[in-house]
Parts: sequence; C-alpha cells; structure tokens
Amino acid sequence: MIVYAIFVFAIFAVAILIYVAYKAFKTPTLFYASDESPGELATRLSCPKCRMRRLKPTGPYTLECEVCGFLFSIGTVAKRETV
Repeated sequence: MIVYAIFVFAIFAVAILIYVAYKAFKTPTLFYASDESPGELATRLSCPKCRMRRLKPTGPYTLECEVCGFLFSIGTVAKRETV
C-alpha cells in the first residue's frame, strides 16, 4: 500500500516538473506601448465600456473615461518574436 502511495506521489511530482519546465521555456508575453502619446489617442478613441469620447490621460499608458470612470491601458500585448 505504501509503495503505491509513493508511486502516485512520484508521478504527481514528475507532472509538476514537466508543467514548470513547459512554462519556463514558453515565449513570454510582453506589453508594447503605443508610439503615440496618450493625449493624442484620447482625442481619437472612445471608451470601451460606455462608448463616450470624453477620455483623459491618467498615466503614460492609461486613459480614463470621465463619464463612467473606466480605466484602460493603451498598447498591445503580444508574444516576443524569436529571432
């Protein structure tokens, strides 16, 4: 009985190691900021939640809707290209 428990534990440990190795060697996901300033984008974009165009820049990569208070980032999330 104890031998079976040790065997199941060993299989579980190997599965965890394989999962960790898979995550370690996976291509990372990065945030790429927009080339335009948030002030320029605030005049052209609309709020994703309420569709109003009253946006104000609150940080280097974020805009906030003045109507509903929705805060969102501007940029692209993508996987790093391997060369």
